[in-house]
Amino acid sequence: MSKNILVTGSAGLIGGIILKYNSKNNLFGLDVVPCAYPSHEISDISDSKKLESIFLQNNIEVVVHLAGKTSVSGTWDNLIGNNFDGTANVFEASKNSGVKKVIFASSNHAVGLFENDNPYKQIVSGNYKDVEDYDLIKSNCEIRPDSLYGVSKAFGENIGRYYYETFGIKVACLRIGSVRQVDTPIEDDSYRFFSTWCSHKDIFGLIEACVNSEKIGFNIFYGVSDNKWKIWDISDQKEILNFHPQSNAEAFRA
Repeated sequence: MSKNILVTGSAGLIGGIILKYNSKNNLFGLDVVPCAYPSHEISDISDSKKLESIFLQNNIEVVVHLAGKTSVSGTWDNLIGNNFDGTANVFEASKNSGVKKVIFASSNHAVGLFENDNPYKQIVSGNYKDVEDYDLIKSNCEIRPDSLYGVSKAFGENIGRYYYETFGIKVACLRIGSVRQVDTPIEDDSYRFFSTWCSHKDIFGLIEACVNSEKIGFNIFYGVSDNKWKIWDISDQKEILNFHPQSNAEAFRA
């Protein structure tokens, strides 16, 4: 059965990927600039009452919350409006309008300081020589943000837990790896993407699986393809969502 889904930040890369691959759900876009969604609202996320009205008018069942500043070097002044206040507004509007599920675009940067530790530091640097068996970073690991941007995404995860446990809104937080405009892990003089890359089809598949799953309560999943040298554990998405990423960055290795 099709669902009414609102995508904040719909004019961005992942918003466009959702539109490209969607085949069965009714999509509604929301962004501060026009987007390709046939049905969309030009608006920011600064007013929870306005968001509530938009959600109610369109009978929104699921919100995919992508909107926000994405700069890892962002300052408090740059991040506070969208990533803190705006995210809180999306959850509050969802509660007040009867939205059943919020899929929140978190980020690997919420736990990015793990990459300062070996073997993860070695792996993202392409130094695989002495790396043998290693533990993947699990979704229930301690929060270790590597930037104020990472802090803002950790905030989003925590407010999501609050709205799930207090108001019963189902919440899936996606710690997204590297989704790139050019859908490959190749970058000059960089090996990190061979670990962190998530293909367009895999990020769409993960979002769609979260939309469709009846097992979501409050969950955190890593948005990464099944790369040979991934550092994040994707077993939860296989077990809870029955979703299996199809891409592997090694297919692009020269």
